[in-house]
Amino acid sequence: MSHRSTAPTTPKWPLICPVCGLDLQLSTRADGRPAALFCEEGHRYDAARQGHVSLLGGKGSPFKEDTPEMVASRERWLATGNYAPLASALAGLALQYVQGRRVLLADTGSGTGYYSHAVLDALEQAGHWPRAIDMDLSRAGAQRAARDPRVMSLIWDTWKLWPVASDSVDVLLDVFAPRNPPEFARVVRPGGVALIAIPQPGHLAQLEDAAGLLGIDERKEDRLAEAFGAGWEEVERIEVASDLAVGREAAADLAHMGPAGHHHTREQLLERMHSGPEQRTVSSRFVVHAYRRLRP
Repeated sequence: MSHRSTAPTTPKWPLICPVCGLDLQLSTRADGRPAALFCEEGHRYDAARQGHVSLLGGKGSPFKEDTPEMVASRERWLATGNYAPLASALAGLALQYVQGRRVLLADTGSGTGYYSHAVLDALEQAGHWPRAIDMDLSRAGAQRAARDPRVMSLIWDTWKLWPVASDSVDVLLDVFAPRNPPEFARVVRPGGVALIAIPQPGHLAQLEDAAGLLGIDERKEDRLAEAFGAGWEEVERIEVASDLAVGREAAADLAHMGPAGHHHTREQLLERMHSGPEQRTVSSRFVVHAYRRLRP
């Protein structure tokens, strides 16, 4: 159980209306959970019963959201603890580079909120007062992220301009998510950090044939360096690697929670696993880059 520290006053969320750009205000329910976000121009975004808020409006997004089944697979896989070393690496970096007592995270492509939750716990246990804005296209993912009262869980297309105020974010998390460098530079305050986790070549290589997974692009890190050019400095690079003993059921979850889940059901992936061994060793290979936002 994590330690809960309470700041003397709760600051407003630095959110802006995606329609008019004015500040968004938050109304809450009797239990303190979000009820709605609204601006002075009259734009209003009601929270779902679970506490997450969609800011997308009627047009939605041209991109596919992760389905409830994919999110359930992710939740089961993360519950195994196999990716806990990655969560610990992110939390350690946040602790190393954060400044001040109040800390605002922004987690882009946050999914269930697994990684933001880990970072929030670590910061809180160290005496900070952290909160997080989690953004994901998946309703099922946002619903789960909203379970943490320290999180403002938003359904949002992170390729668009973000509904987050400029220079407001202390720690940005991007774990295997699409990157929007102009918005990273706009929302991360000078001195703040962006923590970017990407898979390395060889990651899940043993499942490529069995589950039809695509190999890892060997230029990922080159493109990341290009995205974080002027205005940033890389302050840390950490490799997180291990070999995992994975059974068929877990392997099906692992494959289904990613892009393969948009093309195959979990049952189809599990059926493909039956042609292989009951348990296999799977390579887990990540690298986490920490970039600090330079002062102008």
